[in-house]
Amino acid sequence: MARYRDIAADLRTRIAAGEFAPGDQLPPITALMEHYKVPGLNTIRQAQQLLVDDGLVETRQGVGSFVLRDEPVLRPVDVLAELRTARSALNRAITALEVPPHSGLPASRP
Repeated sequence: MARYRDIAADLRTRIAAGEFAPGDQLPPITALMEHYKVPGLNTIRQAQQLLVDDGLVETRQGVGSFVLRDEPVLRPVDVLAELRTARSALNRAITALEVPPHSGLPASRP
């Protein structure tokens, strides 16, 4: 798993446990870099973005990141769009596996 995902998972756990309550400001990026022993601030920013995507945290430019809630916001899933994406991926895979009859190669079996 990518390091930023591990950090986001840990921060989610800490938020759910009440270490950071709704309304609290998360520690600054530099403090989180030190706590998680990562050299680059982008790793922390990516972790925070996952929390933003979950609806747990909001970031304010030049101010910091603040906890909004202790449970992720469930977003509705567009099932039809997901199925169309899957169908498209399957069609591409099937096409890649099919060998044109004039290629001189044996045709793949269904």
